[in-house]
Amino acid sequence: MVVSRRTITGLLCNCLIVCLHFTTVVSHAADAPAEQKSVVYEDTVLPIFQKHCVKCHSKKNRKAEFDLSSTAGLLKGGESGAGLVSGQPEESLLYDYLHEELMPPEGETLLSKAEIETVRLWISGGLKFKAAPQSVAESRISQHDVIPILYRRCVMCHGPEYQEGGLDLRTKAAMLTGGNAGPAVITGQPDESPLVKYIIEKTCPPKAEISRAGIEPMPAAELETVKTWITEGLHEDDNSEPFRLDQDPLVTSEDRQFWSFQPPQQVTPPAVKHQTLVKNPIDAFLLRKLEAADLSYAPEADKRTLIRRATYALTGLPPTQDEVQAFLADESPDAYEQLVDRLLASPRYGEKWGQFWLDLAGYADSEGKRSADLIRKYAYRYRDYVIQSFGEDKPYDVFLTEQLAGDELVDHQHASEVTPELIEKLVATGFLRMAPDGTSANPVNRVTDRLEVISDELDVLYRSVLGLTMNCARCHSHKYDPIPQRDYYRSMAIFKGAYDEYDWMTPQPFSNQWKRARSRLLTLVPKEEQAAIDQHNAPIEAKIADVESKLKDKKLDKAEKKKLDKELKDLKASLKTPEMIRALWDRGRPSPTYIYRRGDEMQPTRPVEPGPPSAIAAGISPYRIDPSLQTDEKTGRRLAFARWLTQPDHPLTSRVIVNRIWHKHFGTGLVKSIDNFGALGTPPSHPKLLDWLAVEFVQQGWQFKKLHRLIMTSRAYRQSSGVTPELEKQDPENELLSRMPLRRLEAEELRDALIFTAGELDETKYGQPVAVEVRKDGLVTAKRSEDGWRRSVYVRHRRKEMPTFLEVFDLPQMNPNCTERKISNVVSQPLLLVNNKMVHELAVYFADRVRKQAGDDPAQQIKLAYQLAYQRPPAETELALALDSLKLLNPPAEKDSQQDSRPADGFTEYCHVLLNSAEFLYID
Repeated sequence: MVVSRRTITGLLCNCLIVCLHFTTVVSHAADAPAEQKSVVYEDTVLPIFQKHCVKCHSKKNRKAEFDLSSTAGLLKGGESGAGLVSGQPEESLLYDYLHEELMPPEGETLLSKAEIETVRLWISGGLKFKAAPQSVAESRISQHDVIPILYRRCVMCHGPEYQEGGLDLRTKAAMLTGGNAGPAVITGQPDESPLVKYIIEKTCPPKAEISRAGIEPMPAAELETVKTWITEGLHEDDNSEPFRLDQDPLVTSEDRQFWSFQPPQQVTPPAVKHQTLVKNPIDAFLLRKLEAADLSYAPEADKRTLIRRATYALTGLPPTQDEVQAFLADESPDAYEQLVDRLLASPRYGEKWGQFWLDLAGYADSEGKRSADLIRKYAYRYRDYVIQSFGEDKPYDVFLTEQLAGDELVDHQHASEVTPELIEKLVATGFLRMAPDGTSANPVNRVTDRLEVISDELDVLYRSVLGLTMNCARCHSHKYDPIPQRDYYRSMAIFKGAYDEYDWMTPQPFSNQWKRARSRLLTLVPKEEQAAIDQHNAPIEAKIADVESKLKDKKLDKAEKKKLDKELKDLKASLKTPEMIRALWDRGRPSPTYIYRRGDEMQPTRPVEPGPPSAIAAGISPYRIDPSLQTDEKTGRRLAFARWLTQPDHPLTSRVIVNRIWHKHFGTGLVKSIDNFGALGTPPSHPKLLDWLAVEFVQQGWQFKKLHRLIMTSRAYRQSSGVTPELEKQDPENELLSRMPLRRLEAEELRDALIFTAGELDETKYGQPVAVEVRKDGLVTAKRSEDGWRRSVYVRHRRKEMPTFLEVFDLPQMNPNCTERKISNVVSQPLLLVNNKMVHELAVYFADRVRKQAGDDPAQQIKLAYQLAYQRPPAETELALALDSLKLLNPPAEKDSQQDSRPADGFTEYCHVLLNSAEFLYID
């Protein structure tokens, strides 16, 4: 046989590949004895733990409830459950923390790669010990392993709302009682237990229910857990050990000494050298630091600057020409104080400062999350509640309580009469319904999706009101602040009576096909309003009945049936329906709350009771649920939380809100990190001033208007914004407030000021949001009413259709909320002001307004335009330049040409320039 050269070459290549592969395998086998080595705990792992871990994880100091000083503590695990899973390092929380360098904490020496590898090999090898481990309580499956499974898989049909076959599966006792077919479980006999049988036979869940409202079949591993629990005798683990927040072993007394966890102290304003500059105690605190740096206040701003600054600050609009002239002419010593009082009483104040709170709440007119971005038809009622509350100067403690627990302040389910107060309290709870929520549709209405909504709402609450980043503790204890993981779940438990991932209410009205869905919309109408609706609907309903009767006539032809169908459709569209309330209310049936290992609801560990962060427990009244408020329909948990939060000496509540108000007035907070008062936050620049303001705010009745007046009548607030070389050198960041900061108008202020200056502001208050138009090119514009354009706070805020003008000027998207407005300076902003159609329209209205008031004299027109735009007359050079510019913009017509009957176009262009200027955009 003749063998070709190609064949021989191929055979040699194959042999070479085999040889190389064999050599590689042998080489790897020689280099990898570690996997086969027997790693023993006492010899190699224990020294690593003693070197790096025992300092924080011992019997004396059990961080995260994890004791690594003994084998019993090691195997028991911590607050998130077992830290070790034999043979599975990737599932072992201890290894995960070490591998991801989450532990040891910052500032401590990290484990070397070799040390981490040793721990991994020990876990992979089955957790070998030289001596038998110290006795550990026998690990048995208990109700805490099974109940979460049943809540995930069964309780939506056999729980609080529905009990198919008369069966409730929420407790062991209910399972033993059973339903129409007898007990659901038979102790020691899993195969004979109907619960197990129905799951194996796939009778439960019914096929028709699968994929509806989060219902899914039980996986084999979960079923095995249920069967083991039944086999072992339905063991119950009693974890009812007494617990006090102020004695939480995971939070030390040193932790509680952190400045923001201590109640604010009443302090005496210091004495200063420049006592004549002290208008109120704020000045004394600020001047003390300025004088220490050999500085003082900048000169007081002129009256035109002050009225412009104050009017924008309290109303979000510029002052009128008459208001400016009256203030300039007022020579009384308290003219400025009277100005502030008048502005605080303005109906526009609530609209301006209501927006401040709507940012914190994350207000939006749509659900967000999903591409559909469904409209929240009745969200505006919460917006109106906020604006009205600020307008009437509702005390902050009352304002907070209503939003956190308004439903627990009234009995809406058994009320004999629907009163305005009852409606107000329920509308207020819309604060807790503002987070993005995509759970309207079944495919994204799983427990995981629901937990995201709850997580966002907790984030909104804690960062806005308490200045804490609580969400860091959802998956593990906070790395920097003394917030154990169980604090997050205790906080979640506070809201479980209303926000329950296993007893969910959908954000949108549901269709009939959603058998297991429940809506979070309430229909409560006062008698007078219902009577008016009935009176309006009665004749229409009679006509509807008549048309429906005619449609039953089989002799009707098709130009007749079609006509009647249209008439019926129009009649039904003309019916009035009551406005609904997008509310959050307690139902008195919370599911148990478990700590989720790594934040995963599929890995529940130990149950927890409701409670606020344990670091904030010393020196104030404890969180306590009033038993008299607990009923079958109410838990009293949120009301207890609201009362705990609004007690006068609470360390954070008043500090955080006065710091936010200060930030809005001065551009920076006394604590710069306005939503983080924790370890990673910025320490207060003037801690004594912050405490004094916090205490004063409470003592003055928690009223915002008094706080505004206090801040705005200080000498600090009246400074000019001028910067000198000395100030740039001594106080470059203005941390000492040696001058008033220059600020650009916020998005809503700028849009509203443009409309106001043009004389086209429709000041209609409250009600349905202004619809927006979405063009094919993506431009989103608010529609104009017959009376002009409404204020920006009333424009529909759809998360995925934000008005372009406002978005360009930094309107936040609310994902989930906005704790601090960011002001940018980008090229798209001047381009929009130059090219935007609405701005051009407003320039036309502005020019027409000026012509009507000033007549045909160009000089008078320019003077009035300056007054309306800048609240000042033009300087002589400005007037001369403007007149010259108008000559260029409006050249004289040729003798033989026909004069255009319309006003000259040049003045409109000049008005457009004024609206585009930096002086219009900025407040000094």
